[in-house]
Amino acid sequence: VKELRDRTSAPMMECRAALEATGGDVEAAIKVLRERGVAKAAKRADRVTSEGLVRIGLGEDHQGGVAIMVTCETDFTARNEAFVKLADAALEAARLAGGGVEEALAAPISAGGTLGQLLDDTKTKIHENMALQSVTRFEGTCGSYVHFDGKSGALVEARLGGGSGADVAPLLRDLAMHVVAAVPAPVSVDASGIPQSLIDQEREIFIKQAVDSGKPPEIAEKMVTGRMKKFTAERALLDQPFIKDPATPVKKLVEDAAKKLGVGIEITRFERLQVGGD
Repeated sequence: VKELRDRTSAPMMECRAALEATGGDVEAAIKVLRERGVAKAAKRADRVTSEGLVRIGLGEDHQGGVAIMVTCETDFTARNEAFVKLADAALEAARLAGGGVEEALAAPISAGGTLGQLLDDTKTKIHENMALQSVTRFEGTCGSYVHFDGKSGALVEARLGGGSGADVAPLLRDLAMHVVAAVPAPVSVDASGIPQSLIDQEREIFIKQAVDSGKPPEIAEKMVTGRMKKFTAERALLDQPFIKDPATPVKKLVEDAAKKLGVGIEITRFERLQVGGD
């Protein structure tokens, strides 16, 4: 029973029952425990996973980047050593595999087996629902930032006209930090990238507010036009005031860095990861 517990971390009574069912065969008992664990995991699958960890890895000279988010049910589990190892293995698998979540789950990991097997084993060991929630992959020059608690992070991609990834690394890290910390959070690099559905939704809200306030139609229209300009500026990364220096728009920060380095810098996209939220 002790050997089986040491190898599987399963509860003592479950280990005893598995050994009894297999006539004392430890290897067969491990298989039984895994099968039972999968069945229990299926029952847990509809439980909310609102905690977890973000991990981000960059390629050599900041060429390419991968960001993953692994989720669990409780903050206590998110700080558990086994779950931390799972998050690290998930990043390893995602960087190796290419593709998205399914490819990462099928990828081998240095600890042995696949990430999917480690995920199932960790679910069984900790008795919580868990998931590889997302995999983001950029191919250009990248910078990243993960907050100290591991619950939020951002991956930022740029297109360079000369220079190296190391040259722009401080800028891209600052931009990634900005993406994580900015309120409201940016949703696109510039105003042209803001989803039309979001613009329509906000415009509808502003129109209703103007009408409800009793303003004449022509005044209401001007009010809505002005508020929409403010809204798009607030949600476009390049138009936002830089968090470290609110007097400087992010666009100017990028332009100044490009001028100083003597290279072209175009911010092409970013991804913000937030455990338990948008």
